[in-house]
Amino acid sequence: MYKLLLVDDEPIIREGLEQMIDWEKLDLKLTASCANAITALDSMMDDMPDILLTDIRLPGMSGLELVSRAVALHPMLQTIVLSGYDTFQYAQQALKYGVIEYLLKPCNQQELENALARACLAIDRQRKKVLYLYDERRRRIKSLVDSLAALRDGDLDAAQIEKQVHELAKTVEDPSILQETLISVVTSSMGAGQTEWGMNIITDALRSQGSLEQLVARSLIRLRKEGAAPRGNDFVQQMTSYVNTHYADEALSLQYIADKVVYMNADYIGREFTRAVGQKFSTYLLGVRMEHAKMLMRSDPSLHSYEIAEKVGLGKNPHYFSQLFRKYTGLTPKEFRKQLQEGEG
Repeated sequence: MYKLLLVDDEPIIREGLEQMIDWEKLDLKLTASCANAITALDSMMDDMPDILLTDIRLPGMSGLELVSRAVALHPMLQTIVLSGYDTFQYAQQALKYGVIEYLLKPCNQQELENALARACLAIDRQRKKVLYLYDERRRRIKSLVDSLAALRDGDLDAAQIEKQVHELAKTVEDPSILQETLISVVTSSMGAGQTEWGMNIITDALRSQGSLEQLVARSLIRLRKEGAAPRGNDFVQQMTSYVNTHYADEALSLQYIADKVVYMNADYIGREFTRAVGQKFSTYLLGVRMEHAKMLMRSDPSLHSYEIAEKVGLGKNPHYFSQLFRKYTGLTPKEFRKQLQEGEG
């Protein structure tokens, strides 16, 4: 099954495309049908599509800028642009942004379905490659997890554990594999009383690779002393902790968290996050970013909107930032700053 996100500001065209595409034949599922880039990006935070089908002219943010931001969130995204502009300049610009198909309006059903079929084939090739690399990586991590678990459960003293961890680390070419191994060992061993400590260890592991070996050794010694316990669904707290620390990362999304942080299915962790926190992941992420934006406005009134946007993970796009800020607060950044000034006066 391939997931597709449709974006066009004209309802009649969106409805026409929804009817034109033979969803069952192409094994496609429509995740959302959006009238603008803002709602499209919001949808992507919770349900990342495999294919983005978008008009090039959209209100507020162009289709090409949407493609650029969407590919930053999901580098393997297949993007198809619909355009009324039959010019080399637009087509060349679309290629620069990572568009794989450039279709002119009006396009017929066969032309569109052929483009979608090619996108699906490209996704299949990517999935096979990623699956192979993922399996290889998982096997390597499992082997390291088993080795660290043996050290944790053995009778070596602290100095010997540090020495063994150092020897293991020398066999790992990619430091991120050791990071993942440590996170796996810690999260699978955390009991109720270890949650805060475990979150701190995970945060430290993600932030720095310089002292990773010492961090692994200290964690094994701590876990040995306190004993291992089932983790339950502590991955939700791991998600909120990661968002609170990495909200300025423009690539942050539910799919990113699933692939890079908790290593679980995105749909599953999205449902569990909503159940545990009481709001969707995208809503929580927006809240964290907007609260930090408000703090920045209070602490430094001289900051421009584009500077704040970049600092909270929204790129150098003041218009996009303003729309999200108004959605969250009910005020534009200018109105919010005016309120702050009046409060001080």
